Amino acid sequence: MHLRTFRADDLEALIDLTVRAFRPIQDGIRDQLGPELFARQNGQWQQDYRDTLTELTGPEHRHRFLVADLDGEPAGYAAWDVHPGPAGPQGEIMLLAVDPRHQRCGLGRALIDAACSAMRAAGCVVAWASTGGDDAHAAARAAYAAGGFTPLPTVFYSRVL
Repeated sequence: MHLRTFRADDLEALIDLTVRAFRPIQDGIRDQLGPELFARQNGQWQQDYRDTLTELTGPEHRHRFLVADLDGEPAGYAAWDVHPGPAGPQGEIMLLAVDPRHQRCGLGRALIDAACSAMRAAGCVVAWASTGGDDAHAAARAAYAAGGFTPLPTVFYSRVL
């Protein structure tokens, strides 16, 4: 496995990888929210991820996007951004995904470490990420904990209007 910059021909493979990686998460969210609330809040999740990845790999953001390449194929990626903070710039891991066939093999941790190194090089004094507290996010929570992140539990509420 090696980490590399994004290439334009990666986009469709990364969208497919994202849908496969996040489908169990979206299924769990659907189970928790129920079909009506899920449809209103996350019903277009596949298109939302397509749009997000298209933006994150665009010319303005591409320098903050790494691909984990395994045997010539994208096996995961990390995208991050830098925000102003009270004690100095803060780095945010905006999106992290690993192909389900390669999860729990250290790719997520390698991507987290590389993103943190890039954020540190950009002058960030802290890095943060957010992820779900449900069972489907257990691997992400474990990867962030292994990467030295300290959890701060929060709750996200939704309702149909």
